[in-house]
Amino acid sequence: MEKIREGFMNTKDLKCFQTVYEEGSIHQAARKLYITPQGLSKNIRLLENELGAQLFERTKKGLKPTESADFLYQKAERIVSQLEEIEYGLRQLERKEIVLRLGCACGVFNVIPFQLILDFMERHPLIRVEWCEYSNREVKEMLNASRIEYGFTVGMCEEGAVIQRRLAKREILLLVWEGHPLYGCDRVTIDLLRDENLILMNENFHMFHDFRKACQVRGFLPKIAAKTADGPFLYKLCAQRIGLAVIPDFMVDDFKMEGLRAVPFEEGLTWEVYGVFREDNRNFETIAAFDGYLKQNM
Repeated sequence: MEKIREGFMNTKDLKCFQTVYEEGSIHQAARKLYITPQGLSKNIRLLENELGAQLFERTKKGLKPTESADFLYQKAERIVSQLEEIEYGLRQLERKEIVLRLGCACGVFNVIPFQLILDFMERHPLIRVEWCEYSNREVKEMLNASRIEYGFTVGMCEEGAVIQRRLAKREILLLVWEGHPLYGCDRVTIDLLRDENLILMNENFHMFHDFRKACQVRGFLPKIAAKTADGPFLYKLCAQRIGLAVIPDFMVDDFKMEGLRAVPFEEGLTWEVYGVFREDNRNFETIAAFDGYLKQNM
């Protein structure tokens, strides 16, 4: 019986295969992977031997993927993700590497004090905390693919088997300039905005999609005059009367509000932050420690 080499179907082999498949050239793929063409060719040959299938045919135009390669490429991304998840989980359980990767949706640090993360790091010096901001959609995708262990999302996470709980809730307001008919209102309804030019945070923010859906439920699409990822620019556009702005209430603290009013919605629109992690990772020491810390301090 043929001996299977150590690391059978490992992530390195599959990533090499993916790159060769995408580049259509051993030399181009080798440059991208920072390895020698000879070493890359050897990895591909070993993978072919292990799978018992030819993956590429040499032609004058380069490497041509076989039907087996097409099939493997379709499955490879999921396999790589699962193998990385297994490798990371085992490292965590064996305490060979204690890392907590956080994914934070844009804007959450307006309501989740960053000092909480710094305090957690100080209290748990053996846990290396890595964090970065992403769009709300990216945080959910990275959590599902196990590229992060804990996510701060705006709105609930509908994908996958996850454990989540609300950490913060803020009101959504309408920013109106002085002289506009809605300026003196104590409250406004979404229906009143049917014919108004509106300024929204862009598609990378959960609030954009929530507000658009709320308008659609009432039978119309919002007239979007401008979209932005910059809160002060949104305020500036409203002050210039380009349109009325839909904002979470914490933005008001950063604005002078000269000649502007923030009016609540009758519908009680809210902006909510959730802490989310995968259910199958609940026993990870890092997640248990971080989630427990948030429960005590939020």
